[in-house]
Amino acid sequence: MIILFPTELEAAPFRALCPDVAVKICGVGMAQTAACVARLIAEGEREFLLAGIAGAYDSELAKGDVVAVAEERVAGLPMQFSRTYRATSVPEGLRTVRSNTVSACGAEACGAEVENMEGAALYALCEEFGAECCEVRAISNMVGEPRDEWDIPVALNNLARAVREIISK
Repeated sequence: MIILFPTELEAAPFRALCPDVAVKICGVGMAQTAACVARLIAEGEREFLLAGIAGAYDSELAKGDVVAVAEERVAGLPMQFSRTYRATSVPEGLRTVRSNTVSACGAEACGAEVENMEGAALYALCEEFGAECCEVRAISNMVGEPRDEWDIPVALNNLARAVREIISK
C-alpha cells in the first residue's frame, strides 16, 4: 500500500511515529494528486491510502477528529456533470463521511460533512484503473473559519496515530 500525504507538513508527524514506513507526497489539489497517482499506477502500484487534513461542515465533528471518507465529489461542478466517487475500502473504527473536493475553501456542503482538496482525484483514477483506495482525514478547522483558528498540530498528531493503526492491521 502506498501512503500519500498532500504535503510534507501533513506527513511529518507520521514519519516521526513510523520512520521505516515509506510515504509519498502527492501535492496539494486535484491536478498534482492526479499526476502523482497516475504516475504511481503506471509504475504498477495498485493500493493507496490518502491521509491529510480537512475542514468540517458538520458541527458534530470536532477539531482533531479523524474520519474515513466513504464518498468524494468535486464541489462546484454543474449538477449534470457531478459524480460521486466511492472508496474501495473504508478503515474500521472511524466515522465515515462524505467529502467535497474543493479548489478553494468554503464550497457549499451539498450533503458533505467535510471538504478537502485531493480526494476526488485519487478516487477517480483508482476507479478508472481498477486500483484500491481509501482516505482518512483529520479535522483541522470548521469550514469558513479564519485560518488562525485552525488547529493543524492536533489534527496532524491524531492523523499520524490513526494511519499507524490502519497500517498495523
